[in-house]
Amino acid sequence: MTPFHRSASAVLLVSATALAGCATTSAKPPAIRYDDPPVGIAATLAPEPPRAVEVVTIPEPLPLPGQLKPVADSAPPSEPADPRRRIGAANAAARVQPVRDGFLNAIQQYPWTQGALYQVYTAPGQVTDIALQEGEQLVGPGPVAAGDTVRWIIGDTVSGSG
Repeated sequence: MTPFHRSASAVLLVSATALAGCATTSAKPPAIRYDDPPVGIAATLAPEPPRAVEVVTIPEPLPLPGQLKPVADSAPPSEPADPRRRIGAANAAARVQPVRDGFLNAIQQYPWTQGALYQVYTAPGQVTDIALQEGEQLVGPGPVAAGDTVRWIIGDTVSGSG
C-alpha cells in the first residue's frame, strides 16, 4: 500500500467517526412552545407625541373664459309669436362663439354648458382637431356646415391615427 492510500484511509476513517458522533446525540431539544406568547411580558401602548398643526388650503377652481358672463339688469324681451323665430332666437342664445380670452397655448377652449351650440372656425387645407369626451358627438344636418366644401377632407380619427 502506498503512502497516499494510507493517508487517504486515515482521513476517511476520522471523517466517518466524526460524522457518526454528530448524528448520535443524547441532548434533547428544549421544551419551548413557539406558538404561545411569553407569560410575563404584556404589550402596553405608549402615548403618541402631539402632532404639529398643518394647514391645508383647498384649491379653488379657476373659471374658464366665458363662464363668468355679466348678468343682464333689464327684463328679458318678450318672445316672438312665430315658432321659427323663437327657435332661431333660442339657437342664437345658445351659440358659443370663440373669444380671444378662450385661447390657452394656441388651443381654443370652450367652457362646457348644457345645451350650448359651439362654433368652430376653420380653414380649408388646415388641420383642425376637435377633441370630444366619451359620449359626445357632432350633430347637425351634416358633418360640417361650410361654404366651400370642395377643399374639405373630413375624417374620423381614433387615438391620433386615421
